[in-house]
Amino acid sequence: MKRLGLRGRIAVFFVLAMALALAGMGAAAYAVTGHELNSALDLGLRRQATRIIRQFPVEPQVAAMSGPCEYLAAPSCVQVVAADGTIESEHAAGATLPIDARTRAVATGSADGYFSDITLAGYRMRMYTAPLRPGSAVQVAQRSETVDTGLRRVGIALLAAAAAGTLLAAAIGTMLARRALAPVAALTRAAERVARTRDPNEHITITGSDELARLGTSVNTMLDELDAALTAERDSRAAQQRLIADASHELRTPLTALRTNIDLLRRSARLTPGQIDDTVAALRVQSEELSGLVTDLIDLARADDPAAPHEVLEDLRLDTLVAGRMETARRHWPAITFDARLEPTTVQGTAARLARAVTNLLDNAAKFSPPGATVQVRLSDRQLTVRDSGAGIAAEDVPHVFDRFYRSPTARTTPGHGLGLAIVAQVAELHGAEVGVVSEPGRGSEFRLTFPG
Repeated sequence: MKRLGLRGRIAVFFVLAMALALAGMGAAAYAVTGHELNSALDLGLRRQATRIIRQFPVEPQVAAMSGPCEYLAAPSCVQVVAADGTIESEHAAGATLPIDARTRAVATGSADGYFSDITLAGYRMRMYTAPLRPGSAVQVAQRSETVDTGLRRVGIALLAAAAAGTLLAAAIGTMLARRALAPVAALTRAAERVARTRDPNEHITITGSDELARLGTSVNTMLDELDAALTAERDSRAAQQRLIADASHELRTPLTALRTNIDLLRRSARLTPGQIDDTVAALRVQSEELSGLVTDLIDLARADDPAAPHEVLEDLRLDTLVAGRMETARRHWPAITFDARLEPTTVQGTAARLARAVTNLLDNAAKFSPPGATVQVRLSDRQLTVRDSGAGIAAEDVPHVFDRFYRSPTARTTPGHGLGLAIVAQVAELHGAEVGVVSEPGRGSEFRLTFPG
């Protein structure tokens, strides 16, 4: 049994169950048939004895031996026995029915009639003994081979039916096992195909709504989730590779400038004090630029890391946070006027990440606004808008402003690395917010950060 597959075990179990059921039904049918045949024989003997008892007073010859009982087709044997055990009816020598104490008790009236199985001339017989008149009893006997023959024929028929039923059950069990396990075979082929090709796109065809169909549906769902996970992993890996490549490209410029200025300081004996001060100032600016770029890269890489701890969100006043960031922006951009209208707004978020996103929006607006311009900041209905007074964004550049390291042709002349707005989009995704931009060339741009209710 251990060597059989699941299909073979199901077929064997089905055949065994059917064989047991057929055996039980056959045994019951055999027992019922035997009981009915014996009951019919006993009923015939009882009726014949009753007829003799009724007719004997007026017709004593009805109690005579009806014929040799050793012949199957002969009538029943009849014998009258006195209370002392003598035979009162006509009988042939050597063909008498057996007489015992119980027979004499029935003749004396001290016992009731009874059935018994006897053997006469080597033949099995059924005999009924009943009171005939005071002081005598009548015995009626008949061969019982008819019952045995009937039972034998019934037994043979039941065995043949059981054998045919078992063979039919084997065929049906094999067919049912094959059809019932067809979805399992499909699942096996799908699993082997996915293991071989490592491509979970091919699904299993589902028919019906039984347990195996639900299993197939679950496997299809698992394949979809596996495909999504593999796609996400590939996208994440590709994003990391792009990040590394873009970061390497962006880091090359400030590092080259730092190396150049450091080489100048090594020849400080040839420089004037003013040139040295300019070089040190350039080194400071370049180091701050490099520090900001590294910080931005760390923030972006941390968000792409699936093993990074999740940010803890808490209730915070967005209007207070924006007001604080605006004070910092005013000191950093003294030539720009920041006009704010902030409604009290509470959101679920991380203060440090939201502060970084708001700072990036304010710096971006100030960077692209001419000196003396006004940056409008509005917070109402859970939406933060920052509008600059710059030249606007070309229509073909609008879909890419939140991409990492993307800089439009007009923005490449300004400081920056193209990561500020990408971090804004990342922070918005973390907080379940929506970020967008509306821009008209020559009339400035308006960035919108909308938080969920």
